[in-house]
Amino acid sequence: MPAADPRAHRGRISLESLWLRVRMPLLILACVSLAVTSLLLYTADRRTTRQAELTVSTADAEVLRQRSLDAEAAFEKARQARFELTEEDIRLLEQALQAQEEYLSARMSVGTEDPRLVSLRRRLHLLRGERLRQESVSLEDAALTLAKTDEAAAVERLRRAVACEQEIADRWQFSGLADGGRRALLDTRLRRLESSALWQKGRALEAEAERAFAAGRYAEAAERFTAALDAENEFLARYRDVRDTAFGRADQLAVRRETALSGLPWEEVRRHQTAAEAAEAKGDWPGAARAWQDAADAFARLLTAHPRSQFADRSKEAVMTTRLNFARFHDDIARVRAEAGRLRQALRARQVDDALRLAETVLAAARRLADAGTGVFRPSDEERQELEFITGHAATIRGYLPEADRQLLPVPGHAVRLYRTEIPQGLYASLMDSNPSALRREANPVESVAYADAELFARRLGWILGARARLPTLAEHAAAAGDPTKPPVAETAWTAANTDGVDARPVATARPNPLGFHDLLGNVEEWTLAKQGETRAPVVGGSVATAPAAGLPVRQVFKREKSRTLGFRIVIE
Repeated sequence: MPAADPRAHRGRISLESLWLRVRMPLLILACVSLAVTSLLLYTADRRTTRQAELTVSTADAEVLRQRSLDAEAAFEKARQARFELTEEDIRLLEQALQAQEEYLSARMSVGTEDPRLVSLRRRLHLLRGERLRQESVSLEDAALTLAKTDEAAAVERLRRAVACEQEIADRWQFSGLADGGRRALLDTRLRRLESSALWQKGRALEAEAERAFAAGRYAEAAERFTAALDAENEFLARYRDVRDTAFGRADQLAVRRETALSGLPWEEVRRHQTAAEAAEAKGDWPGAARAWQDAADAFARLLTAHPRSQFADRSKEAVMTTRLNFARFHDDIARVRAEAGRLRQALRARQVDDALRLAETVLAAARRLADAGTGVFRPSDEERQELEFITGHAATIRGYLPEADRQLLPVPGHAVRLYRTEIPQGLYASLMDSNPSALRREANPVESVAYADAELFARRLGWILGARARLPTLAEHAAAAGDPTKPPVAETAWTAANTDGVDARPVATARPNPLGFHDLLGNVEEWTLAKQGETRAPVVGGSVATAPAAGLPVRQVFKREKSRTLGFRIVIE
């Protein structure tokens, strides 16, 4: 086979072969350049010194040294001659320092630590620093005095005092008098005084805004609140670290501004409310419903536009909605209340079946009205509780109501009927769904009841009787008891004389008094009516633990008291 032509690649040079050829020359050139640069830098000071040697002679340098010594000597002479140095005296020391620095520069000794130069510098710095410190203290004292009467003048003096302390730190640092703590204290006092004008401005603007708001000038009030808020924000940005402000004041001002901006919308709401209330007073319930709807719509717009306003209270919206629904359903509400009145009449007439059928109908209508948001017949309202109780205790009413009048007797001199016995445990448990008595027997009087328990029982009994029931007054109890001048005999009263003094006896087992009442004396003491808000109430009649004696036993006890010898009876008005 033919051999390869050796001339085929002749004349071609690759990049790799080119780099191999030039890399060594380039490396040598870089090293030479670095060496020359280092040499120039190393000899720069010597070349400068040689030039200085050529410009300042030895004789001229000595003249500078002598000038420094003469100035220092003149300064020392003045210092010994005068108690207080003048500015001219201090300038002598400055001249001595300057001449010494020039001398050292001429001798090429600028970088050396010359003891005399250090001494001159420290002495000069100390004198200048002491003068500035004295001026600073004097200005501070004057500022503290003026701060009570002229804050602007006090601010100007404190600024100068701060400048003195800053100059000590910047120019006369070798005095050793630079005091960062004092400078910070002066700066704090200065900034506190400076903040006073802005602090007062913000509160003055707030007061103007409140006056404008009270006068109904809402746009002006909003403008003033905005300016007060700007002043407060500026104060917080610049002076929060030196002076306190009211907590959350910026947020409060923002809320007040929003309230001012919502002033006109709120006036519109109030106009509709006034119109609605006027329509209600006239009995124009359709007109009242329209006005309340307008008020609710205006308030919804206020809530949307000004959610942070103090007028934007959701509870107000709920009240308006309730008043609107009350106006819309007024005829239905009146109809239900009229039916509730008929229900009470049926109970008073002891028409049990009619009353219970009517109670179910009225309760259903009341529930619908409550669910409609009319604000009436709510579960917490007494009207609703009465209807719920009657329908929930239908069996009790059927068993008790036909015989209820047999248990009630008139009280001489009073337009009420009093229960002829203490309330027995069976009746109490039927109406209250519990029996708190210590000795549980259906026929025994209920005991261990507090005053509030007796009041609640009376209210419930009144519901099923269709009339108001309550605890008897002390006078009503005394009138029913008759002549109390003689001690009770064993046949008419259970007392300590004829019992074990612990357990009560069944009701109506003692002989009644001439008016037909049992156990007004003895057996268990009985709660009587007390004034609203009183913490104590009278209990009367004595109990099985009371010794028989002339007179009507009466004592005051706390309403929360419970005892196995303390019960009650009720009156029906």
